[in-house]
Amino acid sequence: MVDHERLSNAVIEFSRRRVGEYEVTEILDLLCSRVADVLPVDGAGVMLEDDNGDLRFVAASDEKLSEIEALQIEFGEGPCLRAYETGEQVIVTDLAMSKVFPEFGPRALEAGLKAVHSFPMRFENDRIGALNLYREHPGPFSSHDQFAGQVLADIATTAILNAQASEQSSRLVQQLQRALESRVIIEQAKGTLAERWGVDVTEAFDRLRRYARARGLKLREVAAQVVAGSLEIE
Repeated sequence: MVDHERLSNAVIEFSRRRVGEYEVTEILDLLCSRVADVLPVDGAGVMLEDDNGDLRFVAASDEKLSEIEALQIEFGEGPCLRAYETGEQVIVTDLAMSKVFPEFGPRALEAGLKAVHSFPMRFENDRIGALNLYREHPGPFSSHDQFAGQVLADIATTAILNAQASEQSSRLVQQLQRALESRVIIEQAKGTLAERWGVDVTEAFDRLRRYARARGLKLREVAAQVVAGSLEIE
C-alpha cells in the first residue's frame, strides 16, 4: 500500500526543486527513485516526447528497466506508449495472462516483470510522456496506488512545464535533448566497462553508478570520462 508519509515528503521535495537550479534529467531521476519508495513497486521508468514529437526513453530506476523501456520503442508498442497516446492510465495486472502487448509482454516476462501500470504525464490537454511502474509479481494496483502514482507523474509534469513557462522554449528542448544524449553516453560507458571487466552490462552499470554516488558525482559526467578514456575505474 501507499506510504503516505513518504508520498508527502516526495511532494515537498519536488516543490523545492525549481527547474533552472536542477536540470530536467535530475527531476526525472528523482521521480523514478521516489516512486519506488512511495508505492509497492519494484521499479520505474520514464519516457518523454522529444522535439520531433517522438517518445524516447530518458530515465529508469535500474538498468534492467532501462532495457525493458527501450523495447517499447523497438516494438512500437507498450504501456508507456499507450498511456502517452491515449492520455489514460494503462494497467496490466498479469503480463502472463494478457495479450494486449504481444511483443513487449513476453520480453518483459523474460526479464522477471509480472505486472505494469503506466501513468500519462499530462496537464489539461497537453501530454509530454509517461511514467511506467513495474512489479515482479502479478496483482492489481489499488485505487490509492493509482492516485499516488498519478500525483507523482503530475508533479513531475508540472515541474517540466514550468521550465517552458519560465524559460525560452529552446532552453527546454536543449534540456530534454541533453537527457537523451546522456542516455547515449551512459550506454557507451556501460559497454566499455563491461568489455574491460569481462562482466555483463547490468553489472557494469551498477558499478559505474556506485562509483559516481560514492564520490558525489553526476553519473553522466563519470560516464563521459569513461568514454573519453580519461577515467580508469577499478
